[in-house]
Amino acid sequence: MLLANIFATSGSLFALSIILGKLFIFKNKNIMMVSNYIALIAALLGIYSIVGFVLAFYTHSIKFGALMILFAIMPFVLGQLAGYRTEKFYTILQVCLVIISVILCKLYF
Repeated sequence: MLLANIFATSGSLFALSIILGKLFIFKNKNIMMVSNYIALIAALLGIYSIVGFVLAFYTHSIKFGALMILFAIMPFVLGQLAGYRTEKFYTILQVCLVIISVILCKLYF
């Protein structure tokens, strides 16, 4: 299914870009690179969430649909919970949840 592939690709790129951002991008002092990175993260987050919501309505299982909706809104919930002191924990949690959602999506579809 095309939507599942788009979800898996955007989720994988989203997790990879979060990791690369924490390791390399924010240590760089180039303002244009950081602003382009933030725009990329926003685009990937939007694609990931929208396709996650759409996939939730294409499933035959109510449980998996509810799980996809949960995965689609989880980045926003974690963003509200994260603070300056807990940023590393919520970043790791976010990456793990995105990877789990991609794996479950590929197993289901």
